[in-house]
Amino acid sequence: MTAASPWWTPHIHADRRPRLMARNAIANALRGWFSTRDFVEVTTSALQVSPGNEAHLAAFATEAIGPDASRQPLYLHTSPEFACKKLLAAGEKRIFSLGAVWRNRERGPLHHPEFTMLEWY
Repeated sequence: MTAASPWWTPHIHADRRPRLMARNAIANALRGWFSTRDFVEVTTSALQVSPGNEAHLAAFATEAIGPDASRQPLYLHTSPEFACKKLLAAGEKRIFSLGAVWRNRERGPLHHPEFTMLEWY
């Protein structure tokens, strides 16, 4: 195999597996910490009808195509904050979200457009 081998070949994946295991341990530790403090984990919808109000954040746009070929613009969420705050308004007291978010125009050596965010209230 060459240096351009896909990441899923066993010898390439072996180099990445320690990071995979560390990420898993971190997620498990976070979930355990919140669980012992009576937080409820919530999973918010990734697709939103609005890109959000933060002028400094750029959302990825897509569209949903219905069975009748109608099109609805949608956006990948840049944060679970708005959905979490709706749950707080509905009466939830202690919630957290650990999941993927997307931010367009944020790419560099230390930034990737898709990343994992932890948010809690």
